[in-house]
Amino acid sequence: MTEETREQGRGIGGISRRTAAWLAWSLWVLSVGLAALSLILLALIRSHPNVHIFDWWIGNSAVVIDVTVGAIVASRRPENPVGWLLCLSGVAVSTSRFTSQYAIYALLAQPGALPAGEALAWVAAWLLPIMISLQVFYFLLFPTGRSPSRRWRWLVWLTVAFIFVGVISSAFAPGGTLAHLARYEARSG
Repeated sequence: MTEETREQGRGIGGISRRTAAWLAWSLWVLSVGLAALSLILLALIRSHPNVHIFDWWIGNSAVVIDVTVGAIVASRRPENPVGWLLCLSGVAVSTSRFTSQYAIYALLAQPGALPAGEALAWVAAWLLPIMISLQVFYFLLFPTGRSPSRRWRWLVWLTVAFIFVGVISSAFAPGGTLAHLARYEARSG
């Protein structure tokens, strides 16, 4: 077996194809599971009139498609970061949907019915910059897994800075998430 043949069986970070496939499909299971749970929470929220609905069932469908394509690409071509970005994007978006639905149900629809509603509202608040950044990286690296040229490095660094500034400012904004939920409750009441 030549060195080149051995390298073709390795993905990002030198992981084997078998490990890459297991990881990719595990991310798929996580993403699809969170999407399903968020749809269940949406159905529960809809049974309570005058409660804000974070209605993203179409978005959940798109997430399932994205993460499925990502899992297929990542398991077959683990060296190409495009598949991994689709998998991570699916996990980030489905996590955002789930945490938003959970927070709305736990804090507005059935206050006190589920624990940690405020914590999940906080998590939902800082996921948007991560989701946007994963999409930027995806578009930058599609289809080959490499940027078009070295001139695009500025966009990579700008996106990394956007992640840090966006997550920190969203996560530590005083009363940001709870204030938004209170406004939704006031509108619907």
